[in-house]
Amino acid sequence: MVKNVELRARLEAISSDIEKASEDYDLAAAAKSLYLTPLTTRVRTVVAEELVKVYTLRMVPKKAKGRPVYDQIMSIPVNGRCPFCGIGTVNTLDHYLPKTHFPALSVTPHNLVPACTWCQGEKMEYYPTRAGEQLLHPYFDDFDHDIWLAAEVVVGSPAAFRYRASPPVNWTLDEKARVASHLKELKLGSLFGSNAGSRLAEIRGRLVKLHDVGGADAVRAHLREELDSIEADQKNSWVAAMYRGAIASDWFCDGGFR
Repeated sequence: MVKNVELRARLEAISSDIEKASEDYDLAAAAKSLYLTPLTTRVRTVVAEELVKVYTLRMVPKKAKGRPVYDQIMSIPVNGRCPFCGIGTVNTLDHYLPKTHFPALSVTPHNLVPACTWCQGEKMEYYPTRAGEQLLHPYFDDFDHDIWLAAEVVVGSPAAFRYRASPPVNWTLDEKARVASHLKELKLGSLFGSNAGSRLAEIRGRLVKLHDVGGADAVRAHLREELDSIEADQKNSWVAAMYRGAIASDWFCDGGFR
């Protein structure tokens, strides 16, 4: 409960405004038009700082009245994996539209997305001003129906992987721009590349044995079998893109992984 009687009265007076802002958010998110959401510094008599404190003081603390809602949202990701990158473990709630610029959305449930330290730290106060700048929204977007994440082998010792967005030609310009923005703004290319290097170290021994017995064909067949299982779960995970890139590289399959 807000102890300041005067502030509580002002917050109660704008409850309908906050509800309307949340409804408008859901409609805009469904229409892929959150970039049109206007920046605000207040909602009538309540300034941004006061609205933000409703979240930071009444929702985040362990004993806060709104903490059960916080915990419920944090439990959404399967296995606790960050929905922005698919790698990190969620440990905070990120405001898809940052609360400092969109204070009316400070406690809007669909604006609160579980995130890992990496993604929350890279995203910070980022918000889109164009359709193609919108990051992928875990609650409203499903871009996994087509393969859009690609990785290419970088020849070297050890081999490395370079990630990029490579969406289908039939996608709209905004859709293509959005996946590219998602990778760029969260610096996922670096994160994915690091994880690919670790995965290669883990599987190198198996690939060496296969190559010694059956050459490049045996390595590629094994990678394809693994990829089938990986893509059945998620087509655009960093590891799926890694395996696709490895399969496409004759150099890699013929011993470049050593």
